[in-house]
Amino acid sequence: MASELGLLKVLETFVACLIFVFINSPYVYHNRPALEWCVAVYALCFVLTALTILLSLGHCTNMLPIRFPSFLLGLALLSVLLYATALVLWPLYQFNEKYGVQPWQTRDVSCSDRNPYLVCIWDRQLAVTNLTAVNLLAYVGDLVYSAHLVFVKV
Repeated sequence: MASELGLLKVLETFVACLIFVFINSPYVYHNRPALEWCVAVYALCFVLTALTILLSLGHCTNMLPIRFPSFLLGLALLSVLLYATALVLWPLYQFNEKYGVQPWQTRDVSCSDRNPYLVCIWDRQLAVTNLTAVNLLAYVGDLVYSAHLVFVKV
């Protein structure tokens, strides 16, 4: 896990954990299918990446029916596609007045209470948007590195 690819996997998992911290309240996405899709994307990619880390740490990569670099490439491609949909849907359904949400922080009543230990809903939504972009970039880097492992023979 000390390789570049391993560090990317750890970063992806860590960022997903941060996303889960900010979406820990169901009112942020409940009864909104597009946002529930985003939460499913975050969960699926997290589980698959954590499984990959566990396979690597347990030296069980040879138990897969395909070569491990090919598995990593497929996983990275799937994750990039899923995170790309989340990067479009999450901000669209969180910050667009057309979908019944408050696009500006000043209009969010939960932001008016300036409790230093409280993160208001709008700030949570913005944090998830930014973390989604960061994780998408990490998965793109993962895809490039995995493609290099599969297609470039050294």
